Amino acid sequence: MATTTPFSLPSWLPLDGRVWIRPLGEGFDAVRVPLLQGLYVLPRLALTGLSGPVVEDPVQGVLHWLIPAGDATARWWPVGVTPLGRGALLAIPSVGSVRGPWDGDGGSEVRWLGIRPYGDCLTDPDVLYGALCRVFGEAP
Repeated sequence: MATTTPFSLPSWLPLDGRVWIRPLGEGFDAVRVPLLQGLYVLPRLALTGLSGPVVEDPVQGVLHWLIPAGDATARWWPVGVTPLGRGALLAIPSVGSVRGPWDGDGGSEVRWLGIRPYGDCLTDPDVLYGALCRVFGEAP
């Protein structure tokens, strides 16, 4: 994981207003959660202060938390949560593409949910796992 400050951004983050398709398993992995359940997870993570920014795909109705590379497939996740690692691709929105869920803009563009990307954009996988287990139940 690259060391960054809250004022620096990772090199894989698009700054040009476009969405970039990035391979997972190199700089980061992702954890995919259905939108409705993910909206229950967000406030739990907000209380910890340890959640990175979240990618929302309104067309697919999912949220993606980015975690360090290799961590998505290193554990069992609760049923309904999909770990995405090496071999998968993820659409990463531009740094300025920030909206709230169902904000009425009618857009279908992948975007950052609620907060602008900062730092390394990664969420601590242990903290994420705990919050997901509280919403989805324990992993098998």
